[in-house]
Amino acid sequence: MGPASNERSWEALFDGLLNEQPAIARQIRDAIKARLSTYRDLPDGALDSEVGLEVERVLRSARAGRAALDDTEVAELAAIGEARAHQGVPVAEMLRAWRIGVDVVVGYAREVGRRLGIEDAQVLEFVQSTLAWSDVAMVTTAEAHRKAELARALSEEEERAAFVRGALFGTIAAGELRVRAEAHGLDPAAEYVAVRARLVEKVPARMQEQALGFQLPGQRRRGLAATIEGDIAGFMLDPPPREVDGVIGFGPPRSLDQLAESYRLAARALMTAEACGLRGAHDLASLGVRAAVAMDKDVGELFAKRYLEPLASGGSASELVATLRAYLACGLHVERTATRLFVHQNTVRYRLTRFEELTGSSLRDTDVLLELWWALEFSGMRL
Repeated sequence: MGPASNERSWEALFDGLLNEQPAIARQIRDAIKARLSTYRDLPDGALDSEVGLEVERVLRSARAGRAALDDTEVAELAAIGEARAHQGVPVAEMLRAWRIGVDVVVGYAREVGRRLGIEDAQVLEFVQSTLAWSDVAMVTTAEAHRKAELARALSEEEERAAFVRGALFGTIAAGELRVRAEAHGLDPAAEYVAVRARLVEKVPARMQEQALGFQLPGQRRRGLAATIEGDIAGFMLDPPPREVDGVIGFGPPRSLDQLAESYRLAARALMTAEACGLRGAHDLASLGVRAAVAMDKDVGELFAKRYLEPLASGGSASELVATLRAYLACGLHVERTATRLFVHQNTVRYRLTRFEELTGSSLRDTDVLLELWWALEFSGMRL
């Protein structure tokens, strides 16, 4: 067969395929929906239009023998990739759909070639051209899909973070809170515990959120979290595990429209636990009066000046402070204090008397005991 005849056969093959473009597009659509569940809910009209466009582009590009895309094709294919991302079709499924479409087109080409008596070599050339252009097109749609997916994920993350902040700071109206909670898969009528946690170094925030219990695998969403001022902050149905790694404060259970109160107490618990050098999850009830010590710096400084600064003039201030801490921790029992410190009971008595002489106070006075405890706790905090 001569060159002119080859050219006529080549043109006849493409004319035949273009004439059957609507049927090819329908077959591709039906094959995709039959094999890929994510495509079954997509409307036929939109899918037919996109598949028809892809078929036409494939045929005309193969006819011209080119594998590169022009600007119009790039824009059209990128729009399809973005649409699939917004429709929730995974990129792997989208690429499988592309391959299904190419297989259908190639099958049609072989059928048309046989019908028109076109040599196998020319059909193979068409197949190679089709595959070359389609490979480039698949990369283009996949890149657009991934960009759209990333943009959507960032948008959803920003919306989630804004909702968490609004709920914790009390800046969202009650009605809107309920609507947005439902949109995030939360029970708007439930009570939630506000949480604030320091980020653990070198541990991804998502892993820490799971450890705290915001989202457990295989369970319905239990809460929401976001990063606020470098900390993990959020709210969930139950308190976090007490022994979880890190420093965490949590508040009491509250309804969505009262979460600001729970969050305020959670932040205070976190600050107190950190000041005391504690690990794990704590609420104000578990921290007791130390929360007040951590919050009232002025009182702490006053008591420290009254009861601790005078000890420096007596020498061995560290021994006196250690004895006072042990004495209070042992319930004011000299014998137990001596055992804890590995010293003689008379040594303890001497040190307690020395404290009274240096400060001009009496350890028999309940107010002195309370103020001394306050001063010792304050001096040991990281404020």
